[in-house]
Amino acid sequence: MSRLVCLGLMLAVCLVAVSESKPQDASNEEHVAEAANECKAETGATDEDVELMMKHEPSVNQEGKCLRACMMKKFKIIEEDGNPSTEHTVEMMKLMSENAEEKEDAITEIADTCAAIDLPEDHCDSADAYLKCIFEHMEKHGITLRVEH
Repeated sequence: MSRLVCLGLMLAVCLVAVSESKPQDASNEEHVAEAANECKAETGATDEDVELMMKHEPSVNQEGKCLRACMMKKFKIIEEDGNPSTEHTVEMMKLMSENAEEKEDAITEIADTCAAIDLPEDHCDSADAYLKCIFEHMEKHGITLRVEH
């Protein structure tokens, strides 16, 4: 997997291999690539699904949604039962946000707000809805993702 793809996946995991992973593991390029490959295989996702995830664009199919759910579970953004982990969501957003120090209260508010929305029972649809909520509220609060080169 190319360096660009690994870095893109790292950013996408906000928004996303090992069940003991923590959000800070998403900063490890090799670990992210391993998780992405496992999730792609587990879900039947395509390279296009991965590319859409990296660009923070909506999924166009169920496999793309499940790819995101798998990545989010591996980094404990959502639990195995499909429920969001606000603690790990906050940690991940802090790691990935350009201006996290200035926006710490907003980041916590976003995680709490999005964890409280009525999420679908299907884990793939739930992860998709949770991510959409996070991105929408990040935009409202002027929080941008770090751009890695």
